[in-house]
Amino acid sequence: MSEHQIVAFRAIDGPVSAKDLEFMHAQSSRAEITPWSFDNEYHYGDFRGNAIEMLRRGYDIHLHYANFGIRKLLIRLPQGLPNPKAAKPYFSEDTLKFLPDKQGPGGSLCIEPFHESDDLGYLQGLDDLIDRLVPLRGEILDGDLRPLYLAHLVMSADGEHDPEESKEGPIPAGLVKLTPAQLALAEFYNLSDSFLAAAAQGSPKLPVQDDPRTHYAEWLREQSELTKVEWLTQVMSESRSPVRSEIMIAFRKCRPMPGWPTLELGRTIAELEEKADEIQRENDRKSSEKAARQRAKRLADMAADPEKVIKKTEELVKLRSTDSYRQIASLLADLRESLAGTNQQGLAEKQAKKLKESNPTLHTLTSALRKEGFVPK
Repeated sequence: MSEHQIVAFRAIDGPVSAKDLEFMHAQSSRAEITPWSFDNEYHYGDFRGNAIEMLRRGYDIHLHYANFGIRKLLIRLPQGLPNPKAAKPYFSEDTLKFLPDKQGPGGSLCIEPFHESDDLGYLQGLDDLIDRLVPLRGEILDGDLRPLYLAHLVMSADGEHDPEESKEGPIPAGLVKLTPAQLALAEFYNLSDSFLAAAAQGSPKLPVQDDPRTHYAEWLREQSELTKVEWLTQVMSESRSPVRSEIMIAFRKCRPMPGWPTLELGRTIAELEEKADEIQRENDRKSSEKAARQRAKRLADMAADPEKVIKKTEELVKLRSTDSYRQIASLLADLRESLAGTNQQGLAEKQAKKLKESNPTLHTLTSALRKEGFVPK
């Protein structure tokens, strides 16, 4: 497999300024760059730009993927973590990190686990992944602890941590029903459905949340008319104004962040993996039983109306394709099984012989029938 890397940035609050866009262009000569996005794909070579500075200068989220082990996500938080005390248990020097700016409260959330090149395998569907991850930033700024918990799991389960020693952080409410962006985060870092289900056991229910518009309206009534007119003027004069970000920053400064319910269980990563294996085995058992029931019904339907299958094979042979020949052989094999021990036993063999003799030049059809035992080897 050849080397493959994806480097992407997105601006969320507002477009990158013309001045800062010059800096973005200096970071790569090949990237597709706009005030709202930066995209580059490498098959040879590396991205050598300053990702942290690019976030500080206007972009808000950065993804770096490489098929030899890199899966890095940076999320810009201009005012820092909204509730540092609640977030603290998910951070440490050797797990999740917050990289503060040299000055001011801002910084970047850094999710960069260590994995060997073949630990996670090749990831499909990268084209829109960063756009699916974009809402994570708003969720974090709104005090949702689920993204931080998932990121903490990702880091605690990487190749540099002993699963018997690494423990999960506080379990946040709502893990049973993750948002699309949180599911995209789990997908990016290969957290399986069974592992997520194991982690969600014991998660408190998501509290009923007030309509945020009520709080927005109350706060806006407290602002001066001059301030509100300035905001509206900027929104009306600039089609993609960053003023919403400015308003939300001011709102969050004045309003206390509501607490997100959590539960302390202190399970190790090894315990979560063991529970995930149990859940996966149970899911596999249920899937096998369901598949067996569906197959039994399908064979019963065939036995009740075998002529329907015969007619289908006649239609398929006219398509003259390898796939249609394989379908014919599979259908006749199922029909043979469904009629075994009945007074119509042999009907499938008879149809296979008819199709072969009627189409002597269709060697792929003959081969497909031979694989199912209808034609001698």
